[in-house]
Amino acid sequence: MNKLLITACAAALMLPASASAMDMHKDKTKTESSAAVSSEAGIYLAKTSLSAKELLGEGIYGVKGDRIARIDDIVLDANGKADKVVFLSGGVFGFGGTRGALDYKAMTIAYENDYEPVVSVSLSEEGVKSAVEYETTQMNDYSLVSEIIGSKVDLVDGADEDDDAVINDIILSEAGTVEHLIVQESALGSIGAGTKYAVPYSKLTVAQGDGGLVLDMTEEQLEASPVFKASWREQAGADIKKTWEKTKDGASDLKDDVENEIDD
Repeated sequence: MNKLLITACAAALMLPASASAMDMHKDKTKTESSAAVSSEAGIYLAKTSLSAKELLGEGIYGVKGDRIARIDDIVLDANGKADKVVFLSGGVFGFGGTRGALDYKAMTIAYENDYEPVVSVSLSEEGVKSAVEYETTQMNDYSLVSEIIGSKVDLVDGADEDDDAVINDIILSEAGTVEHLIVQESALGSIGAGTKYAVPYSKLTVAQGDGGLVLDMTEEQLEASPVFKASWREQAGADIKKTWEKTKDGASDLKDDVENEIDD
């Protein structure tokens, strides 16, 4: 009987601490700006910054709250700002359907409690079907984020393949402007390995001739760039997990102390 009471006390101790951790995170994210936040450990992104890679494939919800399409791609203009969102509507199990385009600013992007992005537009399913159809007129002109993310880029300090880098992601501000390219050194970047660096979009150019991508940086300049550590969601998850581990340890210690007192 005593052990049941002890376990109940320990559980009661853990629950408020966990809720407190969520409240602390909620207060923290309210004060963050849309710009990248710097720290000695590197850079993580504020709540209003967006990962283009994460947005690809996300569902688009209409005025009735139903899913009416999904994001197929994002079109960037010459100034590095999201201009259009390319969507797919209809189809079965993600295949087929109509490919159309909407102004990027027509989207509203919010985050649920599990930190997943929720994309909505002020259109019905019939309305989105009437949007202008989108056709790619020139492949590999690097106006689509899907063409940029995952692409290998050459650095400017030589033709050595070891100096190649891979674009891991494109980070957008709330207004759709590219804040950073997330770049990893070497071919390991294609599988998500290696250090991630946050570099300006203005450093990216299309090479003359073969039309490949060039990052106007030396290897030394890339390695001197801010290290990208985590998104705000990953940071929040790590903070909550750390708090939860401390709470469990504290509850376990309390349980042991009470049992020792009872035995004595």
